[in-house]
Amino acid sequence: MDPFGEDPAESEPLDENERELLRQDLVDVETLKELLGPRGLKGVLFYCADCEEDHYLAWDLLRGNLQELLDAGESPIHEPAFDPDPEEYVTWDYARGFLDGYETLQDEEDDALTAQLIDELERRNWDENQIGDLLGAMGIEPPSDDEGPARR
Repeated sequence: MDPFGEDPAESEPLDENERELLRQDLVDVETLKELLGPRGLKGVLFYCADCEEDHYLAWDLLRGNLQELLDAGESPIHEPAFDPDPEEYVTWDYARGFLDGYETLQDEEDDALTAQLIDELERRNWDENQIGDLLGAMGIEPPSDDEGPARR
């Protein structure tokens, strides 16, 4: 899904798959704003073939454009940002790659912490059912059998 509404078929109504992709893009924009904003990145840039210029979209403007595309089926007319600093913007592909890497790291860290917790509980002679009950009560998915020799 092109988050900027530059698809040549944009006059056609969005199908449910496209709408779901837009909803995920909206979630991603909020997450990227939270992660990249404090690092001094104000939004994304993309090349506009219509006017042959880079366009700079702050996180809130991008979110608004995506929401309008979701609600109305078309993206609003875009105008260049006033004197943006290119160092404060990244491409959409870079931002999505950053987010993918961040989410993978979070998953790996969560898995490592879960394994440490299980190891400590086993060291304290907790049985498998007690450990499973505790993990379930905490909303933690127990590791599958193929995630390590001592894992369930």
